[in-house]
Amino acid sequence: MSEEPRSYPQEPRITPEQESEKGIARVPATPRDVIHILLGALLLAVCFGVALTGALTRVWWVLAAAGVVAAIVIADIFFALRRQRRLGVGPRSRG
Repeated sequence: MSEEPRSYPQEPRITPEQESEKGIARVPATPRDVIHILLGALLLAVCFGVALTGALTRVWWVLAAAGVVAAIVIADIFFALRRQRRLGVGPRSRG
């Protein structure tokens, strides 16, 4: 009883990870950069609320501290986006 070698379905040339449903190429993302961007957006919202509270209560050092933290978060998001762009725009081969 010799078995025939199994024929596995060939992988599609363009996988869902490489192209969206609309046919737009996706940019590869590292989990680290995604987390930096998502947590950075959350921290910016918190900083805005703290800064607004500091301004309304006229506690200027709280407003200044929130501004400094927001500037650091904006710089971190900027560098995460820059790392993303350096990765390229996805696979070059279309098959």
